[in-house]
Amino acid sequence: MLFFGTQFQTVDPKGRIVLPARFKRLLTPADQDTLVLNVGREPCLLLFPLSEWARLAQELDALPKNEAKRDTIRSISDSTVYLELDASGRLTIPRDFLERVGIEREVAVVGHSRYIEVFSRASYEKDRERRREASSAILDRVL
Repeated sequence: MLFFGTQFQTVDPKGRIVLPARFKRLLTPADQDTLVLNVGREPCLLLFPLSEWARLAQELDALPKNEAKRDTIRSISDSTVYLELDASGRLTIPRDFLERVGIEREVAVVGHSRYIEVFSRASYEKDRERRREASSAILDRVL
């Protein structure tokens, strides 16, 4: 499953966003009900299909046991929740997660290959030109 594309929408008063239909169609039957929400390293939220989250957990589990690994797992645990997709295709994002990344009302829901990013629309649009410039060299190599 590869998520690509961007959709702008608003967060409703209950903290819900709609998972874009084009993304929902890509979810396997096992991933249809639950997504994993994590706070990204950039000011955004990350939505993972459960199967992709399990793959990342296995990768993390395979690392050598040490303090850095334990701290990483704790850090991930502190910023991760499971979200249920309701019958209307909505996800309720906890208010503290929205606040952590500065999301108030308008969001950009962005496909990022294996997962989905959720940005404040204002910060996403503000950063558009920088992304174009930063991606130029890579795009020259692959396109």
